[in-house]
This record gives sequence, C-alpha cells and structure tokens, in this order.
Amino acid sequence: MSIELTSTQLDLAEKLSQHSKDACELVGLKCQKCEPQHFYLTVHRYYGRVQGMTAEVDRCIDWCMSKGKLVFTAQRFGNWCQNKVKWDREEEIKKQEMAKLKTGTVFQQEDYARRTMRRP
Repeated sequence: MSIELTSTQLDLAEKLSQHSKDACELVGLKCQKCEPQHFYLTVHRYYGRVQGMTAEVDRCIDWCMSKGKLVFTAQRFGNWCQNKVKWDREEEIKKQEMAKLKTGTVFQQEDYARRTMRRP
C-alpha cells in the first residue's frame, strides 16, 4: 500500500530532508536515509499533530548529540515525533487537571494552590 501525500506534505518532506542534511552537516552528525521519501511516513502520520516539524528536527538532532549518537535518520525523527505527540498530550492533560483544580471545590482550589506554590 502506497502513501498518498498532498503537495503540501510532499513539500514538507522535501524541507525536512534538506533541513536535516544542513543541520547534520553543521554539527558534524552523519545523516543517513534522509531523502524526502524517507520522511513520507512521518509526515503522513504526524502532519498537523506536531507543530513546527523543522524545529523538531533541530531538537531531535540536539538530543542525538547529547546522547552521543553519531547518526541521524528519518526513522529516528519519526520516533521523536511519536514521543512529541505523547508529551504534548500529557501536557494537555496536566493543564486540564490544573484548570479543573483552579475552578473546582474548595478542596480542589487548595490542592491547586499547594501544587503551584513556589518554594524558596
């Protein structure tokens, strides 16, 4: 089964490919399997769910460097996007819980105050 991408998604895959190659060259990482077609599945899955995908390429490359990885691949970026969606969802749930505590019962409001209180 082939993946059908819109022209916008194809352009994004091309930009991600070029951006990742440039960024890897800049920091000295090896860039393998970073042609546009290698980004098709990631773009297909996460287009519209991960905001600022080119910025996320930079964050993923930073992570690779911090962990001592020598190679950046489109597959590694796909895994990064998968985690990014999970992290964003967890953050959204946390915000919803805090909003509920802020406007809830007296006990919930006290719990909110306790959680957000700054400690010296």
